[in-house]
Amino acid sequence: MKALTVEGVIQFSQKIEQESYQFYKSSSLKLKDPDLNRMIDDLAAAEINHLNRLRKLLDERRLSREELDQPVQLAEEDYQKIVATTEISDTATPRTILESALLREQNTESTYRMLLTFTNLSEEIIRVFEYLVNQEAGHVKIIRNKLKNL
Repeated sequence: MKALTVEGVIQFSQKIEQESYQFYKSSSLKLKDPDLNRMIDDLAAAEINHLNRLRKLLDERRLSREELDQPVQLAEEDYQKIVATTEISDTATPRTILESALLREQNTESTYRMLLTFTNLSEEIIRVFEYLVNQEAGHVKIIRNKLKNL
């Protein structure tokens, strides 16, 4: 188990969103199809929006120090599962890029669902994680539909 605080969970989530943004930006450079590039760019923009929502939790100081310092336990395999970002090779096909994106979005959705099980999260944090679960589920649908049409 990896010991984190609620603040650490928020920072961990910010890292997920930053890495997802970087994944999409590097993927965009490898794709030649304008439709795929638009979709990837839209996903990258969504990741920045997610990151900004998470930043607000800490930057706006609406959470007390006591709330932020609450301890939580995160299984090491859950922590490692999402932190590792798939490298996009120069020879990657649109399909392999989208398959990597799909796996990333599924893992992110699963991670946020798991984070929602912590009992010591404030209502505000719960609302943000519920929003993120729904957003990641939407990304999964978008990517699956695009994969079907390749």
